[in-house]
Amino acid sequence: MTGSPHTPLSTGNPGRKTGPKPSFTREDVLDTALELGIADFTLSAIARRLGVVTPALYRVFPSRDALLDACLARVAATIETPETGAAWQDALRLWATECWRMCEEVPGLAKTLYAYPAAFAHIEDPLRGYVRILEEHGRSRMQAAFALDFIGDTVMACRLGIESMRATDSAGTSGLERVQDRISADHLFQPDDSWSERGFVDVKVNFIIEGLERHWPEV
Repeated sequence: MTGSPHTPLSTGNPGRKTGPKPSFTREDVLDTALELGIADFTLSAIARRLGVVTPALYRVFPSRDALLDACLARVAATIETPETGAAWQDALRLWATECWRMCEEVPGLAKTLYAYPAAFAHIEDPLRGYVRILEEHGRSRMQAAFALDFIGDTVMACRLGIESMRATDSAGTSGLERVQDRISADHLFQPDDSWSERGFVDVKVNFIIEGLERHWPEV
């Protein structure tokens, strides 16, 4: 497999430099933002972690959105793309796997992708590798976009539910444990450990692929 190259967006803003030259790097700020959580970091929290004043961060990032864009660009640059000649089914399964992997490695990513409208712009380069495979198998660009979007949305939506099952309250009780406490023994759905793991994700992805083997929508 080959990694898809991705150049982070330029976030410099010469008009907003503030204070003395910082004793940190752009990468230090990115690392700290991702450690604090891509959905929840604040510039003030990053500054405290780095031991600097918040205005010092404006030398490298003029706003939170600019830093968020850079974080997303870094994550997108890790997306693995399918090899030339791969079966389209394998390409779609790899896409599902990569969506899941990114969410595992970057907590809060699924939430961010739905909350930040510009987020999807950062995956254009790696997506080209997937579209190329689907086009090699006779699919149109719009059909390729439909399949990738369908599977990406499925994985991300499942991920949001799983994260709510994993999250713990102030007493240390997980969402799954709270659901289990409230569900009766004869309830139609019985929550188990799979609800906080990958669960039905692969079943759903395979269901989509099997459907596409029979029919591709005209989009």
